[in-house]
Amino acid sequence: MKKLNLNIDPAEFTDDHGHTSVKGYFAVFFALMFFTVLTVLMHLVNFGLLGNAICAMSIAVMKASLVIYFFMHVRESPKIIGLVVVGSFAWLAILFLFTVADFQAQYGNGASSLEHALPW
Repeated sequence: MKKLNLNIDPAEFTDDHGHTSVKGYFAVFFALMFFTVLTVLMHLVNFGLLGNAICAMSIAVMKASLVIYFFMHVRESPKIIGLVVVGSFAWLAILFLFTVADFQAQYGNGASSLEHALPW
């Protein structure tokens, strides 16, 4: 089996001043479109309640990371800005974990108790 070579030169996606080039923006655009199509196609696959939630959140985090890294120029910012962004994501993850823990404490682990928790 032939080994896949993914050696990508970061300089190929930057201009002379270290900013993201048009080619880089198009690469990010197509990556975001790929993840959007993947999100839409996720409705065809059933991984269970928790599996679907994990897959959807993983795709959303990857899309948000691309937007933050390239379009919000964290890539070109000082390292402290990157630390603040990572810390913000860590804090958001902690809040999600507390929400899930509270939900399980109130409604149990089973999907049979889920219809009592949902507002619709």
